[in-house]
Amino acid sequence: MFYKPYYRKTNLRLLITGVSGLLGNNLAYYFKDKYEVLGLHSSHAVTIKGIYTEKCDLSFNNSIRKIIRDFNPSVIIHCASLTNVDQCEVDKNLTKKINVLSTKNIVEDITDRDVKLVYISTDSVYDGVKGDFSEDDNVNPLNYYGLSKYEGEVEVLKKKNSLVLRTNIFGWNIQNKLSLGEWILEELKAGRKINCFKDAYFSTIYTLELARVIDIAIQNNLSGIYNCGGTNSCSKYEFAHKIASCFGFDKTFIAPIFIDDFGFKAKRGKKLTLNVNKLQKELDYKLPTIEQSIESFYKDYKCGLPDMIKKGQSASREEFNFIPYGRHWIDENDIQAVASVLRSDRITQGPKVEEFEKALTEYTGARYAVVVSSGTAALHIACLAAGVKEGDEVITSPITFTASANCILYCGGKPVFADIDKGTYNIDPTEIEKKITSRTKAIIPVHFAGQSCDMESIHKIVIEAEKKYGHKIYIIEDACHALGSLYKKNKVGSCKFSHMTVMSFHPVKHITTGEGGIVLTNDKELYSRLKRLRSHGITSNPEEFVYRHYAFQSNGMLNPWYYEQIDLGYNYRITDIQCALGLSQMKNLDDFRRLRKTIVNRYNKAFGGIRYIQTPYESTDCESNFHLYVILFDFEAIGRGRTEFMLELKRREIQTQVHYIPVYTQPFYRKTFGTDWGDCPNAEAYYKRCLSIPLFPAMTENDVENVITEIKELVESSKRSKFI
Repeated sequence: MFYKPYYRKTNLRLLITGVSGLLGNNLAYYFKDKYEVLGLHSSHAVTIKGIYTEKCDLSFNNSIRKIIRDFNPSVIIHCASLTNVDQCEVDKNLTKKINVLSTKNIVEDITDRDVKLVYISTDSVYDGVKGDFSEDDNVNPLNYYGLSKYEGEVEVLKKKNSLVLRTNIFGWNIQNKLSLGEWILEELKAGRKINCFKDAYFSTIYTLELARVIDIAIQNNLSGIYNCGGTNSCSKYEFAHKIASCFGFDKTFIAPIFIDDFGFKAKRGKKLTLNVNKLQKELDYKLPTIEQSIESFYKDYKCGLPDMIKKGQSASREEFNFIPYGRHWIDENDIQAVASVLRSDRITQGPKVEEFEKALTEYTGARYAVVVSSGTAALHIACLAAGVKEGDEVITSPITFTASANCILYCGGKPVFADIDKGTYNIDPTEIEKKITSRTKAIIPVHFAGQSCDMESIHKIVIEAEKKYGHKIYIIEDACHALGSLYKKNKVGSCKFSHMTVMSFHPVKHITTGEGGIVLTNDKELYSRLKRLRSHGITSNPEEFVYRHYAFQSNGMLNPWYYEQIDLGYNYRITDIQCALGLSQMKNLDDFRRLRKTIVNRYNKAFGGIRYIQTPYESTDCESNFHLYVILFDFEAIGRGRTEFMLELKRREIQTQVHYIPVYTQPFYRKTFGTDWGDCPNAEAYYKRCLSIPLFPAMTENDVENVITEIKELVESSKRSKFI
């Protein structure tokens, strides 16, 4: 039974936030024949026939303000919310940003507009002690999720004529994520045993029944706070039994458990049952019982509605549902920053370049910065500035992208690979010490995956080597993975233990300029050299001129056209367009850092206790802004090779990657320098087991759970099949 709108279609406009979520997409299906509908999503793009969808980060006020101004909605149904109760308890800052700040932004942007605002709240605003809660009962949430939703209610009620509905729902997801009703159905259908809470009572309602209630409430211009759920209540254990009865599944697969035995991080109310008499009276409408909601759920299932909703995902599943190992996050502010440069008089070699450099020196603590066209270009000019030339040796890590070694070759030097530490996967200082010779010109430690190398030890080793061999040895940090990381409480990039630090702004890095890189230094002479090398080796600085008599008139006036090429440089310049993007991205770096850390913590907890899996080690000297999350798998013990493992995850729409094949094993290096397998045993042992799994700030709660679930399931199924 497909739901049709309660009233005939008008020309009104409806804005739905959280359209890729459970309720949001169900409301879009319901209302698409009544309103002109625009659905907003954060990172999970969806397409639903008959409506418009658009990406929007509601926590950025400018983003939602522009959409409201352009779309001019008559009604807004605000569904977007972080609903994982335990995650809300752990990451309160993110929860406040999504559940409170986003709501506040919407309210502020419609204060003077004739817009009806409907806010979807939760039964978790109550403490769940007595049950049968009415709207007059005290709000006393037991967890931060409930508190954040209540704070959202407070913001919403600042808008005159707004409507708050406290509810609990089940329905059909458009994403690969299951509501309680879907989970019970799928498990019973597969003949798997399930555990359901016998002491958790609620008054749940089917999403499309709720859509009908919202429809009627809008038409009646209802405002205020109302409970909206089933007219009766049951435990979640009883709810599972009711679904089993309706769908004809075996109830013996359902076992009772109790909330206190489960080990949730956040407290849960046990009797979150709702009294809906006030809403029924105001609307003169009988809300459904839980049994009636389940019956509607069943009829829609038989009519194929779940498949129809799933097909509403973007036609390009590869683009929108495939989870890459890394991805950029571009918001409306970034777009506007770039657009403003495109409308300006200078789109390259203008003021944004120096502004971006200044922002990065202020962030890292370095004195000077030179931004260039790529991280590889930054490595190249850093080696050139250090004077690397033919006959020189430069020591670096074998576990890195080839650019860390190639930059040495560009200057005519010879890369020397020092083995890695087994714990950090970074270059081992004791191995560096073994490799230093009289020909060593520089060391390039690579801060792999975001964790800083042991720079203080490396610095001490270099000082002793300089005394021994009587010449300067440069330390060039390859921090392309480490913007935002700390080492001994100093920002990586401060150059406290090095001469230069290189970073990258590739789209999978912590911030992006599309392509781009930077060299940071505290040495003024190196800074001048780097600036020249970035731009053909040319300078217009009179202090650097060789032939000063050509530069000046007899009266001492500088010739305005005069410049000199002092070095053989390159065109490694970056544009103002890119730097404007970088400046805008820098404003979000701390948020990106926090989001990455949240995902890392969840991965650590999920995978930390599993045999055959080794999670990343983080040194006490470091605070890593993880660029990569690398797991070491015992593929042999699991019973599935890495290739098969990766391809199976790809089939499940999860991309993984190997970072990296030891550089010295590449054909070019083996042919040119005679390197081979066996040169760095620790690096090779790491390489055989490593696998990078998705990690990027735009990952949703559902993305992270999907990655965890699929990897766990694949490991377990691989082990089972090995022993069958």
